[in-house]
Formats: sequence, structure tokens, C-alpha cells
Amino acid sequence: MGFTVKSRSKSLKDTKIADGKGVTLQSLLGEISRQNRSINKNRLRLTYLKEEKQVPVSETFFEEQANLNDVEFFVKDLGPQVSWRLVFVVEYLGPILVHSLFYYLSKCPTLVRKYHSKSVEYNPFMNKLAYTLIMGHYLKREFETLFVHQFSQSTMPLFNIFKNSFHYWVLNGAIAFGYFGYGFIFSNAKLFEAYSTLKLNNLGALVALFTLAECWVAYIHIKLRLWGEAQAKQGNTKKRVPINDGIFALLVAPNYAFESWAWIIFSLIFKLNLFALIFTAVSVAQMYLWAQKKNKRYGTKRAFLIPYIF
Repeated sequence: MGFTVKSRSKSLKDTKIADGKGVTLQSLLGEISRQNRSINKNRLRLTYLKEEKQVPVSETFFEEQANLNDVEFFVKDLGPQVSWRLVFVVEYLGPILVHSLFYYLSKCPTLVRKYHSKSVEYNPFMNKLAYTLIMGHYLKREFETLFVHQFSQSTMPLFNIFKNSFHYWVLNGAIAFGYFGYGFIFSNAKLFEAYSTLKLNNLGALVALFTLAECWVAYIHIKLRLWGEAQAKQGNTKKRVPINDGIFALLVAPNYAFESWAWIIFSLIFKLNLFALIFTAVSVAQMYLWAQKKNKRYGTKRAFLIPYIF
């Protein structure tokens, strides 16, 4: 028996399937594309109606559903798409370009005299250190995007490249104002007193901790890549995270945890610069929300930042 996939977009027409026997998600998307001017399949979102809600159709749906005549299918055009890898490359390119521009401008004596904050002493050493740490972080992220990461979906809507880039180009880019002395809300005397009390006054130790956190993130990304490839060779395409293995058994998303710690430590190194604190707060909050979604997906209640505590 056949069925009809109803369109939810003006750019698509209803698609009639003559025979539902042996249909798969990819074959159905291919037929919808064929009947709609060969539209790119990545633009199509296939759903079915369940309890008055649109539920995405999974790869295994047709194996589990015996009678397709009882299912009401819908398809939506998501609009122009762009690859996930390209989006990541563009996102991380922002801080590299913005920070490089501001850092090299901050080395020009004329610009420093004219535009540097009068209430903060010019500190070329701190500028160089902050710039080096940020470059190291984002060059590592670009390398991981090109050679380490694997993406479960090939594309996302084109608009997302602008929405996602705001976080990196603008929020992280704003930290570069610190090269000209802006955003430092605490005096050196107050910071020294507070850091000494909290035993945070060893700059070398803070830089070492930042580097260690970055190395942990890189290790976790490589571990996920190798583990995912091993699972794929065994025919397991669903299980992508070793949730009961090593650090993954302690933290729900250890890459998010060490990424958060890296930016917390960077904020301490950069003298609690306001722009660094804003970027860190937004980033950590977002990663916390993602981590809780992973807890829900895995059926766990594991920690986000500190094992067994937070």
C-alpha cells in the first residue's frame, strides 16, 4: 500500500509514494527530492504526527513501524544549508582575526597613547600572554574541526552560521578591548590581595592549569573520534560516547567541563577582565545546559564541573 507525505512548506508539494514496502528514511527523502525539482535532501525535515506533535523520523523508524498506512507523514523545507564543518571553521576564525588585529594595533605606540585607557597601565606582557593563550585555544579548535571531529549531521540551516558566529566573533572578540586597557574593573592592588588570599597569585601555575585543561579537551575529542570509529566498525552507529569509561564515568560531558575550566582560568589570568568574564559566563551556562541534555539522553545524573559535587 502507498501513502502520501504532506508538505509543510510552500516550496514543496505533497509527495505520493506508490509502494511503502521496503522504504527507508534515505529512500523516502530521495523520492521527495525527486518529486520536488531534485531539492537537496539535507534541506528536508521528515516528521510524523504523534499526539498532535511533529516527531522527527529516525533511521530505525521504518524497521519498527509495521503499518505505514496508520502514520501521517509531513515534510518541511529547512531552507539553504551549510556544512557543520564550515560553520565551525568560520566560528573559530572570528577570534583569531579579531584578536590578531587588536593585538597588533595595541603594539603601535601612537595608537596606545591615543586610545589606551588612561586609568589602566599599559601591560604588553599581559597582552602577549592573553593573545598567545587565545590563539593556542582557537588554532587547536580549528585543527580539531578539520581533522578530528565527526558530525552526526552533515548540514545546518545557513542562518545558523551568523547566529553561532556572534558568540565567537563578538563576545570573545570583545575580550580584545583588554589589549587597550578596557574591561579591567579591579585595581591591581585589590586583585593581588584577593589572589594572595586564595593562593592564586602564581601566574605560572595558572598558565599550566589552562594548558592542562586544553590538553584534556584535545584528548577527549580524540578519544571520542577513535571510540566512535571502533563502534562503527562493529556496526553500532547509535552509541557514540563511552559513558561508562574513565573520565566519562565521572563527568557527563568532560570536554565541556575542561573547556569551562580553561575559560575560568583564562579569566583569572587576564585579571578578571569584564569582557572575559561575560564570555566565560555565557559559555559555561550554555555548556551546562548542553550537559544536562546529555544527562537526560543517557539516563544519568553525573556532574558537570566537579565529579560528585557539581
